[in-house]
Amino acid sequence: MPRELRPYLGALRRKVVFNPLRVYLQRRKLLKSADLTAGQVELLRRVSPKIHYRDNMYAGNGENYFRTGLSAVGCIDDVLHHAGCLRIRDVLDMPCGYGRELRFMVLRFPEATFTACDIQPGAVDFCVQEFGAVAAYSRPKLSEVSFDRGFDLIWCGSLVTHLNRDAILDLLRLFSRHMNPGGVLIFTFHGDYVLRKMLDEGDKYELTSESQAALIASYTQTGYAYQDYPRGLGYFDFHPEGRGFGVSLTSPDWLRDQTRAVGGLQEVYFKERGWANHQDVLAVSKRD
Repeated sequence: MPRELRPYLGALRRKVVFNPLRVYLQRRKLLKSADLTAGQVELLRRVSPKIHYRDNMYAGNGENYFRTGLSAVGCIDDVLHHAGCLRIRDVLDMPCGYGRELRFMVLRFPEATFTACDIQPGAVDFCVQEFGAVAAYSRPKLSEVSFDRGFDLIWCGSLVTHLNRDAILDLLRLFSRHMNPGGVLIFTFHGDYVLRKMLDEGDKYELTSESQAALIASYTQTGYAYQDYPRGLGYFDFHPEGRGFGVSLTSPDWLRDQTRAVGGLQEVYFKERGWANHQDVLAVSKRD
């Protein structure tokens, strides 16, 4: 394919995949699913169907996209029930992406103020424009990130899944600094289920065969493993140093050790495959 034609063909493909009518019909089909609860149906009816054409969480499968957002709300509700946390006024969604989960959360907590944080400026701006969020722009070094407020609830869906050991600890410290007393942090991660998918189904999670083998070996021995993504995937547009963004495998016990290292955090919830039947979920609360 001639290089000069690629941008035009890419733009045409995005227009087809992200066609609003297509997304509307996919949501309409999902609304007829017998496995949705009445509460999920109500949220799905009201949720914005507008998906940004750069949202790489949507690959043409609207059912999966919206189910994942609904699962996040279900997970949050379950955690808050266990934690006994009822009043939610300030919420952080990091990484917000283009609002796959945020679009549902703003409906679930209509009185709350939401902060949308991501390393992609365009994603943050979209969440501000479409969902009324407060903008916060992340940085490759999480130790350099800060917010102008504290949070009662922090949702961190699939960020630990991409970070190395030092960055995970920096992330937990960042959240701890900005959690209100009694606030709840919910984060998701790759555990034994993803290991089984790699071993049994050969899913590489975009890693090379060599990197995947090293990841599996390290996780099996220590309960933690990390490998950078290979070049050429487009992830390093926002990670120019080229290291520290890839795929991690983390056991619950390893993550518990990291939360203890941060201090002042108490576990309130754990569920294997608790988000979208894929990623494990751990939640901690900041002691009063």
